[in-house]
Amino acid sequence: MGVRVGLIKFFSKTRVYVATIFLSICLVSLIYGGFPLAVFLSVLIYFGQAELVNMMRAKGMNPPLGLILFIDAVLVICATLKQYNYIVPVLAISTIVIFLVILFRGAKATINDIGASFLAILYGGFLPMHIIFLRDIKGADILLYGKHIDLGIGYIVLMFVVISVCDIAAFYVGTKLGKTPLWPEVSPKKTVEGAVGGTVASIIGAVIVGHFIDLSIIHSVISGFVLSMAAQFGDLAESMIKRDAGFKDSGNLLPGHGGMLDRADSYVFTGAVAYYYFSIFVNNGTLLSMFMPF
Repeated sequence: MGVRVGLIKFFSKTRVYVATIFLSICLVSLIYGGFPLAVFLSVLIYFGQAELVNMMRAKGMNPPLGLILFIDAVLVICATLKQYNYIVPVLAISTIVIFLVILFRGAKATINDIGASFLAILYGGFLPMHIIFLRDIKGADILLYGKHIDLGIGYIVLMFVVISVCDIAAFYVGTKLGKTPLWPEVSPKKTVEGAVGGTVASIIGAVIVGHFIDLSIIHSVISGFVLSMAAQFGDLAESMIKRDAGFKDSGNLLPGHGGMLDRADSYVFTGAVAYYYFSIFVNNGTLLSMFMPF
């Protein structure tokens, strides 16, 4: 009976409608890249940062949300305009500015506020920005049904499929067969069986997509496993923040899902992991020159 109730809740009309709309917009923006992706990512970052800072404030920390959003916007603009060599200077200058802004609070300035600010910039802005890098990976075009497709689109679709099937399979297997708690201190409902089911489904999904984008079976299996781990740890990381702050959901923006972070947490780690994996191990080490200022 409990399993049936859980599945009904997971596949409720509201939840399915919201997920369908969100994932459709997400996939379209990821495939188109450029300005549509920048706008979509900016919206995610805006609401995600607002939720993250709200949870930090519940713990007594007070990072400057407006400044954090401004820094994130500059980073997204640099990535979208392919001005990768400005990213490290922006982060360096931002570090100094954050210290100065909090310093001028006087007696109210705390180390916690400084640390929370850096966490927000890196976790809520810099890591998600890697999705733009992933979309912009260049290489031999993929020939699919007679049409040439950017290599980055293939990697984006693979990442999207891995995250989606991992989420669904982990919940379904965990609800049906789950008995062993995965990480009870962080997320009591997650099980080892669910995590394994999500990982296996991710590998299968990656192999299927890999076949269409000319990715070798070895890289398909490895990327499916690695990205599944990144997605699940991204979920656990956000759960850890919520539990420490005393929140059940990061917000209530998306009916049936909670907040923006609740819906997008798996992408935070996975975008960065996917970019570095495919750039270093698959695409001949063609990292963008973000670490080579000017």
